[in-house]
Amino acid sequence: MSLSGVASSAQESLTPSRLRLKARLREFWNSQPIYWDPLTEELAANSANRAKAASYVPEGSRVLDVACGSAANSVWLVPRGKYFGTDVSTEGLRRAQRTGLRLSCADAEQLPFASHCFDAAISTYALEHSINPVAMLREMYRVVRPGGRLVLLGPAWDFPFWYPNALRSRANSLLWRCGFTLRRLGGQLWACVSRSLPFVIIEEPDAFTQPFIYDSDAVYVVWSYEVIQQMRRWECRLLHCEVDDRLLGSSALVRTLKRMLLWLPLYRYAGSTVLMVFER
Repeated sequence: MSLSGVASSAQESLTPSRLRLKARLREFWNSQPIYWDPLTEELAANSANRAKAASYVPEGSRVLDVACGSAANSVWLVPRGKYFGTDVSTEGLRRAQRTGLRLSCADAEQLPFASHCFDAAISTYALEHSINPVAMLREMYRVVRPGGRLVLLGPAWDFPFWYPNALRSRANSLLWRCGFTLRRLGGQLWACVSRSLPFVIIEEPDAFTQPFIYDSDAVYVVWSYEVIQQMRRWECRLLHCEVDDRLLGSSALVRTLKRMLLWLPLYRYAGSTVLMVFER
């Protein structure tokens, strides 16, 4: 599936275009200091979503914070056990405010740790930035011991007509939005009758060409249903899933339509930010 810079593939081998996309993202994150300015421990300490996500990490755990950025999650995770953090951006890691943290520069899709060496792995507001989300999820699964936990927190765009800010410039066209919605709906319905999960990837996010706004660097259009299905294929049990805001809108007609869609398993967890907790 391809549409205006949007591609879909569940293959884990990276094409040359995906390798270029990964390199461009890394360069973007390392060359944009303003990107990291809001990501502070103070923000994390006041985030109810981050606090709730951290609460699912058992106390006394060896916990890996995957794609940790400036290690803002450490404000919640350090008190719960032995903290380790990794991120692909040296600029992000350089901005970690807390001293004495165990941090390493590493790709979330190729973690430099032995299998089963952590009690828990957590990733917040990061999966949407992975060009190979299946590989990232698999790596988190690999490094967690049997019986350990995997915690994911971040935005999701479950309904086929939802899209991240990385596509905002193209969404000005009604024709583009209709095409995007129909193609994405087709991929979601096909996922229900086959084992093919779409994992839609944006190959030209707006962050490269437009003034930066939140999630304009997102490259994976997160769909909570396919994340859950992928984890279940690895025999991970979903312990908990919730969203903070259903984003039903103010129109009575739109609210009714969305409430009807929420009855479908495909969109059961549709909302703004989704928290998913799995047991390996």
